[in-house]
Amino acid sequence: MKKYLFVAIIAVLTFGCSEKKVVESTYENGNPRDVKYYIKKSGELILDREVVYYENKQKKMEGGYKEMQRNGPWKAWYENGTIWSEGDYKDGKRNGLGIAYHTNGKKYIEGNYLDDARVGAWRFYDTAGILLKEVNFDLVPKTQDGDSLK
Repeated sequence: MKKYLFVAIIAVLTFGCSEKKVVESTYENGNPRDVKYYIKKSGELILDREVVYYENKQKKMEGGYKEMQRNGPWKAWYENGTIWSEGDYKDGKRNGLGIAYHTNGKKYIEGNYLDDARVGAWRFYDTAGILLKEVNFDLVPKTQDGDSLK
């Protein structure tokens, strides 16, 4: 009896949580541009994650969704495959540490977001990875709509 229960649980996990891949758009050469992955939940297809590609099939950007909004870690790459940026989203807004890189892979910018706004100390680096400056966005004057003036 336990053996059949185990097999049934594995079948539900394997087939009940299947992912559906949808190529939303393609390049003229037929290569995928935007691919979205959906999971079936309560009989409904829910957007789970997205992968955007360059024309050469190299990943351009990838990340997850929750309730149709960006959620969790997102990454972007240069066309040569080098990491371009990485950061986290919550409820469609940037939150937490965000890092951008130069084309040579060295860190370019590093700082934190809170609900899409830059907060705290941000560090800016040259192409050799040497710190150029640090800006504290908690101290930068803001416009009326909350954007920083820098």
